[in-house]
Amino acid sequence: GRRAGVLSGLGVSSGIVVHMFAASFGLAALLQVWPTAFVLIKWAGVGYLVFLGLRSLLGKTQTLDLQPTHTKRNDWRLYRQGVLCNLLNPKIALFFLAFLPQFTDAARGNLSLQMLFYGTVFASGGLIFILGVAYVFGGAGNWLTAHPGALRFQKWVTGSSMLGLALFVAFDDLSAHRQ
Repeated sequence: GRRAGVLSGLGVSSGIVVHMFAASFGLAALLQVWPTAFVLIKWAGVGYLVFLGLRSLLGKTQTLDLQPTHTKRNDWRLYRQGVLCNLLNPKIALFFLAFLPQFTDAARGNLSLQMLFYGTVFASGGLIFILGVAYVFGGAGNWLTAHPGALRFQKWVTGSSMLGLALFVAFDDLSAHRQ
């Protein structure tokens, strides 16, 4: 539903903000200097994607409850999952390290503040997009409720996508080394 999408989206955006601060104050450079940290984060991300994919595929949910009980604990879990998804994505850190510095200029003042500004623009745009997606697709729940077979298909698509992403991330380095 929309609420779950908004909470997850806020979590994803919070993860971006963490990466933004890390890049702005030099922590992302540590990932570049200490490749083992990048590898550890990458494999933690692969493991998390496998966990999410298997949970989706093997979960016992057969119906879609559009009016679930929203407790603070469930809300916190949705938010936390969004944060974890982005924190365990080292490519976001590399994005901030490789892409945003191209827009900074030492002649214009403090580079960290410039990075924070551009990171905030990126995070804000991403949040607006994610909230739009949550609003649009959260409304599709009524249709899913009327079509229980769609839920089984959605579980298969979601689980397979997570496992596919895990494989892509896991073997991404192999394809780069072949070239």
